[in-house]
Amino acid sequence: MDLLAIQKVLRHSWIATTMRYVHVQQTRVEDAGVAGTERAAKRLEGLTR
Repeated sequence: MDLLAIQKVLRHSWIATTMRYVHVQQTRVEDAGVAGTERAAKRLEGLTR
């Protein structure tokens, strides 16, 4: 979920308050990177055909 969306759901006035409660696991960051790379590769593949 987007950090700003979480801020709104929790009704925090300041993003810094929300960031105190948000902890991202390293595997989540790595998985997002892999997924983004795969999406980019598929888009490029479609352009070369």
